[in-house]
Amino acid sequence: MAEIANKAAVQAQPQSPAQAAATQPAPKTAQAAAVPAPAQQPDDGGAQKANDAPPASPSRMRLETVKAEYQSLLRKLHERVFDAPREQLFFVPTKEHAALSTLTIASPNRAYGHDYRPVPCKVFDWALDQVQEDFSKFTFVDYGAGKGRAMLLAAEHPFAAIAGVEFAEELHDNAQMNIAQYPRSNMRCRNVECVLVDAVEVGPPDGASVHFFFDPFAREVFAEVLNNLVMAYRMKPRRLYLILVDPVATDLVDASGVFARVEPSQADEFKLKLLSPHSVAVYRSLA
Repeated sequence: MAEIANKAAVQAQPQSPAQAAATQPAPKTAQAAAVPAPAQQPDDGGAQKANDAPPASPSRMRLETVKAEYQSLLRKLHERVFDAPREQLFFVPTKEHAALSTLTIASPNRAYGHDYRPVPCKVFDWALDQVQEDFSKFTFVDYGAGKGRAMLLAAEHPFAAIAGVEFAEELHDNAQMNIAQYPRSNMRCRNVECVLVDAVEVGPPDGASVHFFFDPFAREVFAEVLNNLVMAYRMKPRRLYLILVDPVATDLVDASGVFARVEPSQADEFKLKLLSPHSVAVYRSLA
């Protein structure tokens, strides 16, 4: 298969997650925190402190409660209805969450990783629909591949190759078993491989590629992975896509100078806003 590149092939030296995050623009919240506070006025004993947040209104609290209940309902709808037909195809069930604290991980970036949770199948489909390209010219790369669900959903499309990147040994083993046992009649791409490696140690394939992230790690690691993609693109411009589900740092992507946001069709936007329990952002390289 078209192998994902080792980061050592990129000409710049690797950065630690903290260094990579430091080289990226600070998020708005951090920038706001850096603005000097106005000079403090004498306290007359009756004035409320400036940093005291006003209490939430009852109507706003009710709205937040309704939104939380609706999101919970959507998650149950996807798990019990939309995901069920495809979930039964996996040799190792993919619907159960897994805490990283219970898994074997050798990477020093363990503290930056997020627990495993499966992407809802329909959300994956709706996100991938925004990539209006000939998939046969693209490699699909899943960061934080987990038990292999997204990889094998991608295999239902005619990608040139599919690669998964996972740093937890048990999850990697589960993905390997699911790849081996998944019904071949459902796979339009059978060139599928999951590698046991830290995401910061790899770069993109040489050709066109789609990079999928379902909130696998914190901003610090995402910054370094994004930096690898940007550096590789500048060395060799080609078409790259980012699919971010529950993204942690779209501000870094916007500031990269390499990617532009893909606007979904009205139908996809409707489905994502009303029927998805997760937010989705899709980006395309300028080349």
